[in-house]
Amino acid sequence: MMNFRPVTLYIPMLLSGCFAVGPDYQPPKIPVPPQWSETTAGTPSRTDQPDKWWKTFNDPILDKLISDAIASNLDLKLALERVKDARALRTATIATGLPSLDAKSNVSRRLNNFSSSASQAGGTGSAIGGFGIGNQLINIFQMGFDAQWELDFFGGIRRSVEAADATVDSEVENSRDVLVTLLGEVARNYIELRANQQLVAITRENLYSQQETHELTQIRQQAGLTSMLEVTQSQALAATTEAQLPNYETAVKQSIHAISVLLGKEPGALAIRLEQQGAIPAVAADVITNLPSELLQRRPDIRRAERQLAVANASVGVATAELYPKVNLAAFIGLQNTTITDFTPIGKSWSAASSLTMPIFNWGKLNANIKSKKAQFEQAFLTYQSTVLSAFKEVEDALIAYSKEQERHKALSQAVSANQLAVQLANERYQKGLTAFLDVLVSQKALYLAQSDLVTSESALSSNMVALYKSLGGGWQTEAIVGDVKK
Repeated sequence: MMNFRPVTLYIPMLLSGCFAVGPDYQPPKIPVPPQWSETTAGTPSRTDQPDKWWKTFNDPILDKLISDAIASNLDLKLALERVKDARALRTATIATGLPSLDAKSNVSRRLNNFSSSASQAGGTGSAIGGFGIGNQLINIFQMGFDAQWELDFFGGIRRSVEAADATVDSEVENSRDVLVTLLGEVARNYIELRANQQLVAITRENLYSQQETHELTQIRQQAGLTSMLEVTQSQALAATTEAQLPNYETAVKQSIHAISVLLGKEPGALAIRLEQQGAIPAVAADVITNLPSELLQRRPDIRRAERQLAVANASVGVATAELYPKVNLAAFIGLQNTTITDFTPIGKSWSAASSLTMPIFNWGKLNANIKSKKAQFEQAFLTYQSTVLSAFKEVEDALIAYSKEQERHKALSQAVSANQLAVQLANERYQKGLTAFLDVLVSQKALYLAQSDLVTSESALSSNMVALYKSLGGGWQTEAIVGDVKK
């Protein structure tokens, strides 16, 4: 029977070794303002915030683009593969702290040399007193199972598992952050697409009106009712307006290309689907702004930075454990014989051993590694602080931008109405000979600029709303991403 006494001596030590060297992780505490400095004046609030915030724009095409992006975006797929990678590495880390069992077979040849003082005088190859004298070759055939186990008395492996757990969480949060960014980019590019399509339409409408005015001045000039100066002025205004068309048409194509790539398709794949003009998505009338303290739990980038801090903290414990002894248990059980034809269960063989290793002198390598890990922890903490502050700034910026753009949009709406009336009056007065042609040109130019600015403002309102939802961490809790990262 094997004597398992050495193993039983280690079991109480193993059971009592529930501590782990290195610092225990404590979630960081950062001062958080009680409320946002930029209030949402003029922005109605509601008691619930839909996670699928893009649906508040009531645009079926945008909804479909978002759905397709979640299913097909390559960056999101890459992030989810990283989650799978981190989980596999976590499993491997846990396995390092468990006993391992390997099948083992061995064939060896050994030389035994027995000699005595009597054999020195009598030669070799004889037997004296029952002792074999001379050289003897022995073949040994061995087959069985080899077991290894490193006892984690000082928690080095447990700290490694902590780091692996935090790494998995970090990759999950990274995939959610990628999703938040993806949703924002799809919505932003779609809004820009519709805005540039509106600008193309407005430019063509104004160009048509200005060309009509140019034709009218030519007729009047031929009739001797006006000068050539007015003809060239009207021609210059129409040409200047026409020169804007290529810029807006280029922007339309580029937006379609960007959306196509975000959906994991070639740049021109959505041309037929999106080239038809559509309205700018209406700004959601109801907005909720989470408190700053709630932002820490909602934004994936903040949660990711906190998990990376936990990884750095556990890494300090892993490095510290290298200063302490390591205890390994090893055992073999199997069959052994000197002749392969006699390899039967009768030839049982077993062995058991334990080893204790401890660093003594390594030129300060282990201590230097500990200092490095502590410095990395401080870096992770500073990164976390910076991430939180940047998040607060993004929300504040989005709030003020949306609030002020509402004021600008209201003023521009009034400006467009006034300029439309001004163009009508200027044309009537010019045809009656009551005003100079310059008034018509100025009025037409002012109307075109006001209409263009109004479209840009409508686009900015919707884009600022998207930026606000993105800064609040909205959208990462969709069923698609949650289902994927939990697999």
